[in-house]
Formats: sequence, C-alpha cells, structure tokens
Amino acid sequence: MTIMRDQLKRKSVISKLNKLGIHSIDGQPLEDVLYSTLLKVLAHKRSEMD
Repeated sequence: MTIMRDQLKRKSVISKLNKLGIHSIDGQPLEDVLYSTLLKVLAHKRSEMD
C-alpha cells in the first residue's frame, strides 16, 4: 500500500514538472531522478513563479 502511494506521489510531481516544461534534469529523464531532487526542482520553479 505504501509503495503504491509513493509511486502516485512521484508521478504527480513528475506531471507537475512536465506542465512547467521540465522533461529532464541534468540530462536524465524525470523517471530516473531521485524523488528528493524532483521536489527541490518543483519548489524552486514555484518560487520563481511567485
């Protein structure tokens, strides 16, 4: 159950980054990037938008 929830969270973050036009980080597809890195990039992008 926990694994499925974690996967859904990860997919949600990837989807949000895709909507912001980010499809890779440092040349790696988002699916291969650590979850913590995805969150940092999303937070950074959101702070830029404010």
